[in-house]
Amino acid sequence: MIQHVVLWKIKEEFNGTPKHLLIQEFKQRLESLRNEIDEIMSLSVSINTLAHGPQASDLCLVSTHESFEALQKYANHPKHLEVVAYAKNIVEERRVVDAEIL
Repeated sequence: MIQHVVLWKIKEEFNGTPKHLLIQEFKQRLESLRNEIDEIMSLSVSINTLAHGPQASDLCLVSTHESFEALQKYANHPKHLEVVAYAKNIVEERRVVDAEIL
């Protein structure tokens, strides 16, 4: 099984939309993937409410996938690519870890 973890730092605003609304919209879009992509075994999205400063991220996604191949199918799924296109507009920084769970 593969655990996919992504952390994002979101811009302060995009096209006049403030950061807190961008975060909520992004969270909803990510969570909608759970019902759209069969290769997702589990998916959770959390908003950082406590940590602040240069080392803090705003949003965290944790998903699990049966295999690396399933993760690749998820990554290339058209619905995921739509969310990626949205993210490119609002994301300041992204970090990812893909770990095999034995």
